[in-house]
Amino acid sequence: MNPTLKKLLPVLGPGWVVMLADLDAPSVITAIQSGIEFKAHLIIFLIVLIIPLYFVQDTSSRIGAVTGKTLGQVISQHFGHGWTVTAVAGTAVIDFAAYVGEFAGIAVAASIIGIPIIVAIIFVVVVHTLVIITGKYKKIEVFLVAMGFLLFLFVVLDFLVYPHHVHLGDFVPFVPSDSFYFLIAANIGAVIMPWMLFYHQAADVDAGIKISGMKKESWGTLQGAIASEGLMIAIVVFSWKLAQDGFINGNSVTYVASALSHVVGPIGPLIFAIALGVAGLLAMFVISMSMSYSLSDVLKMGGSFNRGFRKQKKFYSIYLVEIIPAAILTLLITNLINLALDIMVLSSIALALPLLVVIRIGSNEKIMGQYRIGMPRTVFLYVFMVLAVGLGLFSILQII
Repeated sequence: MNPTLKKLLPVLGPGWVVMLADLDAPSVITAIQSGIEFKAHLIIFLIVLIIPLYFVQDTSSRIGAVTGKTLGQVISQHFGHGWTVTAVAGTAVIDFAAYVGEFAGIAVAASIIGIPIIVAIIFVVVVHTLVIITGKYKKIEVFLVAMGFLLFLFVVLDFLVYPHHVHLGDFVPFVPSDSFYFLIAANIGAVIMPWMLFYHQAADVDAGIKISGMKKESWGTLQGAIASEGLMIAIVVFSWKLAQDGFINGNSVTYVASALSHVVGPIGPLIFAIALGVAGLLAMFVISMSMSYSLSDVLKMGGSFNRGFRKQKKFYSIYLVEIIPAAILTLLITNLINLALDIMVLSSIALALPLLVVIRIGSNEKIMGQYRIGMPRTVFLYVFMVLAVGLGLFSILQII
């Protein structure tokens, strides 16, 4: 392994990977819509979201390091297997919707640079398969970390496209409209999704992170949280500029590519398409691994990406097969990108049960001992959970 990567991996580990995977294709669309509709009004809100994003993921990671078990295993052991089944079932629904969103984003990225959608889908399925079955967790993690750095192409776009005539009032974090509340809920859903909790804890276990490594992993998680929200803000910024230049008030990413072409030439759509495609593909890896871990817990298989395909055919089969229905759906119905914002809002609601059990486990002294989370963090996480679900429900009621 490259010596530099070997030094970075203890920091840029599961926490960093899951945070960058958090910037998936539907999250990109959410950020675009936020910038187009409300300029910089949501930027302060996105900065504030770094706090719950870090606390939630760090708590999940801490549970993995202390118990040495996946989230589903801990839930089954302390609350009963029925709780695991229920939590995973709700997560699975959102995961399928997320798969559709990722494939849709990848399909749009392919169309922007002239690649046939069916070729892009086949490429994704092949890469999605080969990376996992040809390596153990650490090798997979190196690949995912390297891929994640391509997401910083969104920042490159800010150097090419940035807003003029900026006023302090543009940053006021409130606009009295239903769509503003809807996008707040969508951004919460974009920040923390149920599959992130299952992945982070299980990946920590696969990566062999122990109590002694918690500080480094916590630092990597914080860096990832800042990077993830920073990238969301970067997307908001160039979308805000496109809105200033008369960009159509819609949520189609193909319009963004067209506008970028007019503003900076052909390099703009190319950079955007690569970053969007990587966002979808990286998230697909992490979601698939998350579902493999969680369904393995439901089926009591104790799966791991360290034991190889031959020893765990059922576990790896979950990973390989679960994306196929979404791939087929993307080929049959190409106009699926409009579902992205709704998926994000639903994620903020579906987060409730897995987050509830993470808070209960993380604050339980019998399970966590001296490493349990303190009362301030516990209260903060409960308040965040209630706000996330409340805003999600409110937003859905506004559009029914």
